[in-house]
Amino acid sequence: MSLQPIDLQTLFLKLSQVGQDQAAEKNALIQGQEVAGREIALRSQQHQRSVGETQRLQEGPEAANERESGEQGESGERSQEEAEAKGTEEQDVFRDPDLGQHIDISG
Repeated sequence: MSLQPIDLQTLFLKLSQVGQDQAAEKNALIQGQEVAGREIALRSQQHQRSVGETQRLQEGPEAANERESGEQGESGERSQEEAEAKGTEEQDVFRDPDLGQHIDISG
């Protein structure tokens, strides 16, 4: 199948339009990347300027001490059992009898 002169005329007329379409496709890709880059930059600036939402704090050792003191006041039986358990633990610890008993005032 050969090309007719009328086909060549049609192709030559559309040649400039094809070039413009290809250039627009290249520019669209570049512009899309630029827009995405601007959005990322804007988000990072907003994140730097804004104050973040506080997170719930976890219970630390001070909260555990408060709970223990509250439980001791509520139930006397538990506090006695805990005191006995602590007393047995303290008996296992070696203590020096002279430590902290004598004060040297000579100087």
